[in-house]
Amino acid sequence: MLDIFSTLKASAARIWRMTALRQTVLLTGVFIIVLVGAGIIAAIEVREEMSRRADDRIERRHIQIVRDVAAGEFDLKDLRNTGLERFLFTPETASQDRSLRRQGFFTDQRLLPRRRDDDSVWMFYGGAVSGGWLVVGQNIGEFAIFDEVLAQAFLWVGTLAAIVALVFGLLFGWRSQRRITAISAVLDQAAQGDLSARVHAKGQEDDLKVLGDQVDDAIARIDVLLVQARSFSANIAHDLKTPLTRLRIRLETALTGDGDPIDGIGAALEQTDRVMSIFDAILQLGKLDSGAMKQTFAPVDLAAVATELAETYAPVVEDSGRHFSTQISTVEINGDRVLLTQFLANLIENALRHTPEGSSMVLVANTHELGLMDDGPGIPAAERDRALEPLYRLEKSRTTEGAGLGLALAAKIADLHDARIDLSDNPAGQGLFARMIFNKK
Repeated sequence: MLDIFSTLKASAARIWRMTALRQTVLLTGVFIIVLVGAGIIAAIEVREEMSRRADDRIERRHIQIVRDVAAGEFDLKDLRNTGLERFLFTPETASQDRSLRRQGFFTDQRLLPRRRDDDSVWMFYGGAVSGGWLVVGQNIGEFAIFDEVLAQAFLWVGTLAAIVALVFGLLFGWRSQRRITAISAVLDQAAQGDLSARVHAKGQEDDLKVLGDQVDDAIARIDVLLVQARSFSANIAHDLKTPLTRLRIRLETALTGDGDPIDGIGAALEQTDRVMSIFDAILQLGKLDSGAMKQTFAPVDLAAVATELAETYAPVVEDSGRHFSTQISTVEINGDRVLLTQFLANLIENALRHTPEGSSMVLVANTHELGLMDDGPGIPAAERDRALEPLYRLEKSRTTEGAGLGLALAAKIADLHDARIDLSDNPAGQGLFARMIFNKK
């Protein structure tokens, strides 16, 4: 018995913790309280109105009799008591009974008919009349009938309304609670590591559906970020392993004396510089992700930035056996001059690294875009999105220099400038067109 009570108590506590059902019960309780209050107020108002009308009716009856007697149109001897009216006339010569000479409205049990079949209530009105004092009484027993009918009507209507409100409230509350429970279950699954869980909210477009969709989007983003983080970690390990291995070999060679120690140390320093450059690029990615650099944005003459960079890199490109040209028009944007310069430098160095001799590069800067076109081997369309991930390298690029961070940094710089990085085919034919498009949307 104690176990059953404990189980019921635990079930009740669990149900009470369900927000939607608890709110339904509370709202139903509030509805019943409001309904009772409204019924009481309505009964009081109606009762007062009925009382006023009854008083007016009795007073008008008294006044009419007084007028008719004064005009000689009515004889007080013709007054007849009925079940609804009672008349008490006291001549001026009669004894001074104060109970029969009261002015205005009053009730007095002594003036009621001796034989009554019910517990009806009477109201009296007294006043002077020609030759004496007249008291007119009327049966206002309809008040008791009204109270009884109103109470029964209120009881039935109120009970029915409360039941309907509670049933529909629980129905809607249960439906909402079921949807909340589904969202909570998905969050529990995600917290336990199952990032494939989704709410797949259905039904009408309400707050719970929006919440379900947001939960699905959040879990999907976390899943993507975790995949990227795992890939990022694997790529870091892979890309650091090569220069660190070479560093070890150079140092071992310098120590064992199988060659010129100075050359070995110099080669080791080159590998150390490469490792440090990878770490610097990773740190810069983190800095760009924070968005803190956006606070230093100012108007930048993009044409001047592109022209300056072209003057710097044109001799380098030409010396490498490639051709370099520009398509620059006057344009000014709000941004960071250093980052925009680095964006173009990354694209040019990336093209220098992955295009063969004899290739052509065109630096483009206008109101719509900023980027570089080349006629090299390009990037397959299926790999362009992944090429923007940090430390991701195409299989054919594994043997070339670089750590796979240039395009990732370029993408971060574009995003920081509310622009969109785009890798597409060179519109002039073979090759790649890497650019940031200022109209991000």
